[in-house]
Formats: sequence, C-alpha cells, structure tokens
Amino acid sequence: MKRYKFLLATLFIIFHYSCSNQDRKSVEIINKSIAFHGGTENWENIQSISMVRDIWMFEENGDAESYVRQENEFRLKPYFEAKMSWEKDSIQHRVIFDGIKTQYWMGSNEIQNQGFLQAKKREMDAAFYVMTKPFDLLDDKKYLSYEGKSELSGGVVVESIKVIDGDPKDPNTDIWWYFFDPNTFELVAYKVKTSDHFSLVYNLGWDKSSGVLLPARRESYRVDSLGNHLYKRASYGYGLYKVYR
Repeated sequence: MKRYKFLLATLFIIFHYSCSNQDRKSVEIINKSIAFHGGTENWENIQSISMVRDIWMFEENGDAESYVRQENEFRLKPYFEAKMSWEKDSIQHRVIFDGIKTQYWMGSNEIQNQGFLQAKKREMDAAFYVMTKPFDLLDDKKYLSYEGKSELSGGVVVESIKVIDGDPKDPNTDIWWYFFDPNTFELVAYKVKTSDHFSLVYNLGWDKSSGVLLPARRESYRVDSLGNHLYKRASYGYGLYKVYR
C-alpha cells in the first residue's frame, strides 16, 4: 500500500509540473531565495512600504543626464495604492494612484491628459515591480524556466531563471532573467528584454532594518542580448525606509 501511495504521489508531482508554468528547479531556487531575503511570512505581513529613492541617469557617452530624489510610498493592503513626489526646477510634482485612478499635479496644476497619466501609472508600477522580487516570483501567472549556471560581467557565477510575466505569445511581453547566488540564493541581478532594448540591473546592497531585504543600491546597464555592457544607464539609492505591518 505504501508503495502504491508513493507511486501516486510521484505521478501527481510529474503531472503537476508538466502542466504547470513553473519547473521544479526554478521553484526550488526561488523558495530558497525568498527564505534568504526574509521569508514569505515577513513579506506577506507588510501593509505598506515608503522610502526615499535617489535616481541618477546617464547618457550613452557617460555624461550625467539627470538627478532626482523621489519620495515613494506603496500600500500593499487591502489593495494597491502608490504615491510619488519630487521637485524639479523648483516645482513640486506629485502622482497618486488611489486603487482606481491616477492623478498628477505639477505645482498646483492638475494634469488631466490621459496618455500622460497612463505613462505615470506605468512608472509607478515599474518602481513597485522591482521592489517585490523575489517574493512574488512564484505567482501562477508567471512562466518560469531554469537556464542553468551562467556568468555575469566580472566572472560572477549565478543560477539563472527566465521569467515571462504575461502572455508568452505576445511579442510585446517583457522577458526577465533573474540571477541568484548559487550558495546563498541572494538575488544578485536581473536582466529584462523590453520592446527595444535589454537592461541588466545589479543589486549592490540591501536594507535589513525591516526583517526583509529591500534594495539599498542598484546600478542599471544597457546591454546586448548576451548581457555584455554597452553603457551605464542609471544608479539608484534607497533610504529612510518605513515599513508598516
């Protein structure tokens, strides 16, 4: 009887992963990474996260393009809300998503152009999207595939997982690669293919004050399809975290 039950369990696992979007090796690595970064329970107990984000952008020739310091707030529960504010040319900018609609103010003037508001909502979504990794990588809607060990610039060996977050048949769907330390399973870096370029982003430090690892420093590079650096595109600094549970 025990042998029969074991056989049924084995067949169930094989069937589950053959029908799933997530292969077993990817799931194993991501679970270990989630544990390294603070664990599922700690992450799921978070109600909101706020921080200051410094953003330096660079031209292809290495010249500074822009600098801005943003105040960011993301509310995770009971539903997603986001706020961003910053100052540019002595004018205060504020963008708010209240769970339903996006609003934007430049000084005291509210901007109501729908195309502009949609673009700002995508910016907020993108800023939050990269805050949630690796904690949401096991979402059933994501297609995961383990791609083995590879090397980043400088010879850093990593475990590589390819993630398609959307319709894999849609040519406009972004494709992500997440790179993990093979010993600790720290999320070392990630690469993304958008419609017109590849970017490779390195995690260079973590804030540990909340019990989960949140980014402290990142650097982003434009790269080719093989991950070779073309030029440094951005540097990010995160600080003054406030995490509420």
